[in-house]
Amino acid sequence: MPITWVAVAGAFLFASFIKGTTGMGFPLIATPTLALILDIRTTYALLILPNILMDVWQIGRDALPWRLWRQITPLLVASAVGVVVGTRIMIAVPVGVIYLTLAGSIFLFLASSRLRLGTIPDRWDVPLGSLAGFASGVLTGMTNIIGPIGAMYLLARRYQKRDFVKGVASMFLTAKLSQLAALSGWGLYPLRLLPWSALLTGVALGAFWVGLRTQDRVNQEGFGRILGAMLAVMALFFLYRGFSTGLGLR
Repeated sequence: MPITWVAVAGAFLFASFIKGTTGMGFPLIATPTLALILDIRTTYALLILPNILMDVWQIGRDALPWRLWRQITPLLVASAVGVVVGTRIMIAVPVGVIYLTLAGSIFLFLASSRLRLGTIPDRWDVPLGSLAGFASGVLTGMTNIIGPIGAMYLLARRYQKRDFVKGVASMFLTAKLSQLAALSGWGLYPLRLLPWSALLTGVALGAFWVGLRTQDRVNQEGFGRILGAMLAVMALFFLYRGFSTGLGLR
């Protein structure tokens, strides 16, 4: 296996373990990490299949959340539409813009973890859920990172931990299925990547299972600080890549 794919497998292992441990973080960590090694569009294509299977696994644990799905339907439908729009933007804009948006997405996620959000009244659920879903979908289509806006909305709805995790996984699954359809429809999901994607999916699911098994043993506060510092460094790097690409520098 070429050294590049060894590094890619390592990134999959780490990001999948984090998702199993925390319930989130696979695209957030894997996208910027792989983008250091591969081009942006190849990165997006490789991450879709394992992300879908991990989200199905997460949603399917215990009972299916039918009541929750009814409540967050506006969020899920709007996110699917937003992903198609964001993917089209990703195709049209320069790579530098994607790098800058990627950096902004990481900073947004880091900022959201420190916010103390108020509760959203039920009467605002449909309009705000639709807005949050669409914005989150556009961000996903452009950067492959899901979570900051949609997760902030679900936190503000004050869902219990289990419903929150399943709600986030449902949003991720909807976004990834929409992204797969959009990329395939525009010829941006190359079939030559399928063998590698299938192999990396096996790696990802193994690490995800280990993360689930060790979830209760992790010191979340200390781990969160380390993860936040690492993501901040990545965001600064992508700011540099975005501005240098835009200015025509190497």
